[in-house]
Order: sequence, then structure tokens, then C-alpha cells
Amino acid sequence: MRRLMMVLGALLLGAPAAHSESLEYRVFHPTYGEIGTYTNVVDHHGDATDVHTTVNIRVRILGIVVYRQDAQRTEHWQGEKLLAFDGVTITNGDRLEVHGEQRDGGFVIQGPNGRVVAPGTVHPSNPWSAMVLDTNIMMSTRTGRVSEVHVSGGEVRPISMHGTTLRLHQYEIQSRQHHFVWLADDGIPVAFRTDEDGTMIDFLLKRPQQVANEPR
Repeated sequence: MRRLMMVLGALLLGAPAAHSESLEYRVFHPTYGEIGTYTNVVDHHGDATDVHTTVNIRVRILGIVVYRQDAQRTEHWQGEKLLAFDGVTITNGDRLEVHGEQRDGGFVIQGPNGRVVAPGTVHPSNPWSAMVLDTNIMMSTRTGRVSEVHVSGGEVRPISMHGTTLRLHQYEIQSRQHHFVWLADDGIPVAFRTDEDGTMIDFLLKRPQQVANEPR
């Protein structure tokens, strides 16, 4: 029994530590103000990572909901490689499903526009980590559409967003659309801005001062 306990103890000590983090963002529209939440729950298991994304958007005019979007998405990673993706997005009752998986050196995506084979280095358009920005090709988590991208920046800048001013590393993502991501020193995404049909939507981490540099 003593020997068994020693073996089990050695295995536990040698096992990579598992931990989880939850990043919840407030979503802002330039005309309608705060319209919902966007949450990434990131589960780390050694070199493997699972990311669970929940989106809840409501646009109201005079108290009446005129736009609604809900989404549930899951990413499976091994190191910096996306192994699989599953997402369901429902916008005003219209349902879009996207499934992707690594196969034969490529990433096979089945989405609203049919089957697409992307390079195995494709990353999703969900900026849950600084690592996600290290790519030249991205897949839309909503539609599965694949685009070449150019990521630049990284300089620390003072950023003012919805009553909050912070010093963050700014990254610019250029493709068919224009996006920004702002990271803290430890790589946590504090805010991001995405182009939705010509409208820039802001995502700001709740309690951002807890992870970001204060303005100087």
C-alpha cells in the first residue's frame, strides 16, 4: 500500500496543473450603448486548452428587442494548433452552424457556405489569447469564412474606452474587415473592437483595471 501511495503521489506531482479562467466582456454599440455580454471560459490541461464562448446580444429601442444574437462555441487546442471547433450562432432566429477539425495536414471547415479546407495553421477570430494573433489566416467563428490577415502593432498606448482609460498593447488586424485587440502585459485581452457590417463594436473586459496597467 505504501508503495502504491508513493507511485500515485509521484504521478500527481508530475502531472501538469489544470486551471481555468473566465473572461467576461461588456459589449458596446456606438449608437445603442451597452448591448450584451461576450464570455470566454478557458480551461488549461497541460498543453491542451479548451475554450468555451458564450455570446448574448440584445439591441432594444424603446424597450423593444429589435436585434438578438446568441452563440455557443467551443475550441480545442493542442499547444498553438487548433484541433477542432464547433459553433452555433442564432441571429434573429437564423441559425448558423460551423464545425472544423484538423485532418490530413489541413483544417476542414463545414459551414453555411459548404466545405472549405484551410491551412492547418488557421486560428479562429476569437482573441482569447495573445497566441491567437500569431497567424496570417483566420476563420470567422460566426460564419466559418476564412480570410488572410495581417497583424501589426504591439506598442503600449493609452486607450480610452467607455469611461475607462488604460495603457495596453495595441494590435491591428487587417483583412476584409478592420479589427483591434488590446492586451495587458501578461497577454490577457482587455478589450477588442470588431467591424460588423461597417459598424465598430467594442468588447471591454469587466473590471479591466485588475489586469491592466493604470494610465501614467
